[in-house]
Amino acid sequence: MQTKVYFDDGAKSFLIIFLLSQLFFTNGILLFGGMLVFYMLMVRLQQPFKPSVFTIILIYHFIQISAGVWQSNYLGKDINYRSDSTMTATIASYAGLIFLFGPIIYYQNKIPALNLQKLTKHADRLSIDKTFNVYLATFFGMGALQGIAFAVPALTQIILSLTNLKWFMFLLFAFQSIIKNRRRKELYFFIGLEFALGFFSYFSEFKTIIFFVAFLALTFLTVVRLNKLLIAVVAMVFLVFGGIFWTSIKDEYRSFLNKGSKSQTVQVEKGEALDKLLELSDKRAETGFTQSTVNFLDRLQYTYHFAKTIDRVPRVIPYQDGTNWGNTLLFVVTPRALNADKGVYDASVKASKYTGIQYAGLRKGVSVSLGYFADGYIDFGIFGMYIPLLILGFIYGIIYFYFIKNASTNFIFNYSIVGAMFMGLFAFESDNIFVIGQIYVNLVVFYLLKVFVFPKLLAYIQMPLKPLVTS
Repeated sequence: MQTKVYFDDGAKSFLIIFLLSQLFFTNGILLFGGMLVFYMLMVRLQQPFKPSVFTIILIYHFIQISAGVWQSNYLGKDINYRSDSTMTATIASYAGLIFLFGPIIYYQNKIPALNLQKLTKHADRLSIDKTFNVYLATFFGMGALQGIAFAVPALTQIILSLTNLKWFMFLLFAFQSIIKNRRRKELYFFIGLEFALGFFSYFSEFKTIIFFVAFLALTFLTVVRLNKLLIAVVAMVFLVFGGIFWTSIKDEYRSFLNKGSKSQTVQVEKGEALDKLLELSDKRAETGFTQSTVNFLDRLQYTYHFAKTIDRVPRVIPYQDGTNWGNTLLFVVTPRALNADKGVYDASVKASKYTGIQYAGLRKGVSVSLGYFADGYIDFGIFGMYIPLLILGFIYGIIYFYFIKNASTNFIFNYSIVGAMFMGLFAFESDNIFVIGQIYVNLVVFYLLKVFVFPKLLAYIQMPLKPLVTS
C-alpha cells in the first residue's frame, strides 16, 4: 500500500524552485530554513488515507511563526525592528516544531497503511442516513449547549468539549458522503451554513469549517500534481486577501456585536449583524489595503511575544525552573470543587508580566496569550524549552494512536473522533493552560463517550454486515 504522498515531476520542480527562491528575499536564510523544516515534517506527517488533523496544526503553526518574517519584509525593515530577539524567537520556534511533531510522526507511522478500498469497506458498514440524522441533532443540540457554556463556570470546559460532538458527527457524515458519493447537497449546504454562521460569532468561528474541510481533503490526498498545486496556491491567495479584508473590519464589527461592552459576547440579532457586516464591507472596499495587510500579518504572527519574553527573561525576570508549567498542571487538574479560590484564568496577566507590555484583561473583553512555546522558555530557556514540547508531542501521539486503534472497530468512526478532539489545538499562539486544559478535558470527555456512548451510537448507525478487522 502507498505510505507517502506522491509528487509528480512538475510539482517537485515547482516546490524546489519555490524553496530556493526564499534565499533571494530579505531574511532569505531564515525563510529557507523554516520552509525546509516545514517540508521535512510535512512529507512525513501527511500520509495517504490517514487523519490529517496534525497536518492542519503543523501548517497553522508554521504560518504563525513565518508571518513575523513576512511582515518585516513587507515593511522593508530589519527582522529585529520591534525586538532584539525576534530572529532568536523565530529560529527557536522552527526548531520547536521538530520536537513537537517528531513523536506525532512516530505514532502516525505506527498506524497500518490504508487505501481507499479499505476505507470504503469501513464506510459501507455505516448508514449515511442515520448518521446525517444524528448530525442534525448535534448541530442544533450542541449549538444550544454552547450558548449556556459560560453560564456555569465550573462546567464551561466540559460543556465546550461536549460541543465537539457536532464536529465529530460532521466528519463522520462528510467521510461517508465523500466515499459513497451520496447526500453531497446536504454536505455542501452545511459547509456553507457553518461558514456563514461563523461570522455571527465573536471569535470568528468561520475559519473552523475551513480547517475541517481541509482535514477531509488532505486525508484523501495521494498524489500532488502541478495543476492541483497551482490551484491550491490560487486558493491560498484568495484566503490571504480574505484574511486581509476581515482584519480591516474585525475590530469595528466586534465592537458592534458586543455593543461596545468590551465583553467577548454577541448582543445583537443575526439580521443586525449581517447588515453591519455588509455596511463595513462596502466601506472598506473603497479604501486601500496597505495598512490592512500590515495589520493582518501582525495578527497572524505570534513570535513577537516570544521575542519580548526573551528580551526580559532572564535579564529582568529569572527563569522559573518549571514553576510556570507546574502551576499550569496544578490549575488544570484541580477541580473547582476542591479549590473555591481557583478563580478564572486571565491569559493577559501572564502575557503582560513576561513581555513588559501592559494588556487589558478579561474585564475589558481582552485575552492576550503568551504562546506555549514561550511558556517553555520561561521555565527552561532556549534549549530546555524543547523538553516540554517533546513530552507534549508524545502525549498527543499516544492519545491519538489510542483512539485510532481502540475507539471502535471502524476507522471512519475513529478518524472523526481524533479530528474533533485535536482540531482545537491548531494555534501556535495558545498558552500552556489552554493547551493542557483542552487536551485534558477532551481526553476525559471522549474516553467517557467511548465507554458509555459511542458503542450505542455505533450500534445505531451501523449496517448489518460482516465484522471488519482494523489491523
